[in-house]
Amino acid sequence: MARSATLALLIALSAWHVAAETLTYTLEPLPKTGGIRVEFTWATSGRGGSLMGVSPRWGNITDVPALLGDFVVQGAKAVRRDGARWIVEHDRGASFTVRYEVRPPRRTFDWSDTHLPITTHSFFHGMGNAFLLVPESGGDVPREFDVILRWKLPAGWRSACSWGVGRSVGARVAATDVRHSVYLAGELVIEKSEQDGRSVTVAMVDQFGFRAPRFLALAHRVIAAQCEFMGEKSFPEFVITAIPVGAPLPDGNTRASGSGLYHSFALYLAPRSQLNDAVEHLFAHELFHYWNGRLLGAAKPEELVYWWIEGFTDYYALRILHDSRMWGDELFLKWLNRHIRDYYANPAIGESNEVIGRDFWKRRDTAGEMAYQRGLMLAVRWHALARRAGVADGLDALFLAMIQRARQGAFELTNDAIRTVGAERLGRWFAAEFDQYVIGAATIDLPEDALTPAFRGRIARIHEFDLGFDRERSLKSKTAVGVVKGSAAARAGLREGDKLVGWKLHGDPDQKIALDVLRGENTRKISYFPRGESRSVIQFAPAGAKDAAQPADPE
Repeated sequence: MARSATLALLIALSAWHVAAETLTYTLEPLPKTGGIRVEFTWATSGRGGSLMGVSPRWGNITDVPALLGDFVVQGAKAVRRDGARWIVEHDRGASFTVRYEVRPPRRTFDWSDTHLPITTHSFFHGMGNAFLLVPESGGDVPREFDVILRWKLPAGWRSACSWGVGRSVGARVAATDVRHSVYLAGELVIEKSEQDGRSVTVAMVDQFGFRAPRFLALAHRVIAAQCEFMGEKSFPEFVITAIPVGAPLPDGNTRASGSGLYHSFALYLAPRSQLNDAVEHLFAHELFHYWNGRLLGAAKPEELVYWWIEGFTDYYALRILHDSRMWGDELFLKWLNRHIRDYYANPAIGESNEVIGRDFWKRRDTAGEMAYQRGLMLAVRWHALARRAGVADGLDALFLAMIQRARQGAFELTNDAIRTVGAERLGRWFAAEFDQYVIGAATIDLPEDALTPAFRGRIARIHEFDLGFDRERSLKSKTAVGVVKGSAAARAGLREGDKLVGWKLHGDPDQKIALDVLRGENTRKISYFPRGESRSVIQFAPAGAKDAAQPADPE
């Protein structure tokens, strides 16, 4: 009798564990205040208590809970807050509802605040990590939920999120994926098409120098190329969002950033921008995270393998753009050589993965970039060394082996796993390489024949990029701020406090910067090569090409 009762209890507990629970979100953007009103209802199954929370921080938002106001819970016996989490006591199988209002500290998007959830006068944009309450894992909480999203929108607004397009959508989604999704509503242009069984939607604020169908066509090409390389047969429906950030830039200037999310890509772009190689590279990089970073996820602390997640993603994004012939040799080498130059110029070149992980957001331009640069350099080097050792597929033999293990389930990326599988797939030489460059953070050298037969490396004398003034503060104030004494900008005549009425900026030390400076009633044109210190580094060119002459100094 007791044995039968125990068995029945186990069966019941198992049923509770797998039973679908429903999460219902209602989102109401508030254009008058800049915030958004959130209603969250959780229909539980079988438990007498549940744990919910928001991300403690997200990107450069250091305190996500601080954005939430008027927090009210209904239908619960008791609620206790623990940092970014709330412990809720309720009747077994009860539903409870939470209401709160998200209050960001600003009303418009700026390049320093793209992570904020903001409702402007014409659209709302936010990532779940920045404002949504979701169930926390543990106990008998299911991994996936039936999730319903309803929007309350002003007239003429449309909406989309990573897992559905429209004012009312639903999907079976994991709580972590609800959080790691983009949510967009406003005066949007939405285009959708299907090619080779892959469905892609573009939802964007129509303030750019291109139309949604063109972006959609580009997305299909990049997705097709990466799916072919990865052997992907079941790519999900994919959503791309794009919003304008900051002020329009002069013709020829580009500023973009983005995030690869759950079945989606969120793009931030300066108004009136064109689709160019910067956008193509950004999208290709973030798309590849579908496999490297999501399918192949990292064990915590994931910062220790950022060099693989970010650096290898950059390598394969560039390589597939070139191998698929979306990019020609010149464009591919422009980006690769720039990454190589930036690696050798980075003051964080010798820092450990632990330090890089700790300071990734604190020193984004140095420690943060080193994760990308170190991984890309190692990918180029190891691909060449593996082929030289007789591994026909080179680095791909290791990378695809790791992906295969992830597809089989219960596998997380760690440095120990990379070292072990690398030695198995590429050869015993790999272990010493790994210890020297990943663990020891030694400076990475690239063989001149690393990209043969198409390209050959040569040592070239190059200059570090040095704009000579503070770009962020200068563009924001339209005034020259932080002009460096003795820099090329200063030698060309730029003065602290000069009014900037026009500019053409980039990140290439071998192309001139052009500035229009207003002094009194007169406008003066200032141009210069943004060059700092020079150094000798390897650069690649088409095999058989003559050594390219270095641009002459303007002075």
